[in-house]
Formats: sequence, C-alpha cells, structure tokens
Amino acid sequence: MASRAERLLNHVSLILCLMFAVFLILDQFNPMMNFVDNAISRWLLGILCLSGAVRACLSWRAGAEPFRKSETA
Repeated sequence: MASRAERLLNHVSLILCLMFAVFLILDQFNPMMNFVDNAISRWLLGILCLSGAVRACLSWRAGAEPFRKSETA
C-alpha cells in the first residue's frame, strides 16, 4: 500500500501536469496572455520537476526491494 506521501506526490504531479497542458493550450490560442513564460509558471514547473523526480526515486526504490512471492489461493 502506498504511503500518504507517495499518494500526495501522485496527486501533485497529476494536477501540475494537467495545469501545464491547459497553459500550453491556452498559450497557443492567445500568446499575449503569456501563460507559460512567467514567474508563477516557472515555479510550478520547478515543483512539477521536483515531484516527478522524487516520485521516480520512490518508484525505483520500491522496485529495487527483493522480490517477494505473493501467496495465491
């Protein structure tokens, strides 16, 4: 079972990915709004990168644990 921190990282990563997808789409329709190239977007992108890297490390660590056989009934 995933820990509370792992579930939070999953949600943060998903929310930020969807936000940037919306920002990119809106930026294509109206480049003057400058959704992608501003200070807030840079901070959000940094948080997205950090949460993705931490999530990848946690997944890698979980995969590096010794293989345990599951009991089948």
